[in-house]
Amino acid sequence: WLCLALLFAPSCATTSASGTMTVDGEEVEFSADVTSDVDDVDVGHTLVRQLDGRVTAQFELENDDNSPQRLHITWDWLDSDGIALRKGVGETPERFEVLPAGEIKTITIQAPTNYAIQIKIRVRSTRSAL
Repeated sequence: WLCLALLFAPSCATTSASGTMTVDGEEVEFSADVTSDVDDVDVGHTLVRQLDGRVTAQFELENDDNSPQRLHITWDWLDSDGIALRKGVGETPERFEVLPAGEIKTITIQAPTNYAIQIKIRVRSTRSAL
């Protein structure tokens, strides 16, 4: 039964990257996890780096379909304990993209504060499930 459930489950592509940095004399890991729930959109080449106290995540989305994909990308930043950080005033942790057929697009997201060291990114279709 499990095999049948997995066979009919929606496809999901996930990629991640990580590194380490020193914060207040302690070695901590920073990371980026990207998940795509969209059929025919692959996630790849995920990179994450820390520069001047801020973490930046970058990844590529590739449309393997013959038609454009309308995407909704959302993310949450977490601190070193894995606690989700509150959204800042005027901060919108989402973006919408149209990815043409056969195209690859690079997406870059920078941490709003130096406390934000982990990012969880999700890519969804804007098409209705009905």
